[in-house]
Amino acid sequence: MRTAIFVYQPTPIIISTSEIDLELCGMETDPMPLLEGDNAQTIAPGIYKIVSSRDVLVSGDTSTFDVVVNPYNKDNDPPPPPPPLRAFEMFTSLDAAALQAFMAIPDAKDLVNP
Repeated sequence: MRTAIFVYQPTPIIISTSEIDLELCGMETDPMPLLEGDNAQTIAPGIYKIVSSRDVLVSGDTSTFDVVVNPYNKDNDPPPPPPPLRAFEMFTSLDAAALQAFMAIPDAKDLVNP
């Protein structure tokens, strides 16, 4: 599962997880470790992702961020939903190819026909 968080202004959020060893990865920031349970973070504007096996709940002032979830973990699965329109408005230099590369899962496997 891939959870993308599009943050438009500095904002406190709570990320609730039921797994250990997860990270909040930013497109332009170092990863932040997430513990099982509630993780309070204040994050800067940008695009973030969490790769997990189970649902992740992101809560806070939803006027300052959007969350897009792709339940699949393989590169050949259906494509994720597109980013919210306001992400393109706020991040005017958002490159679709760079976003797709960021959202890719490094250990994902492609199925190849023999």
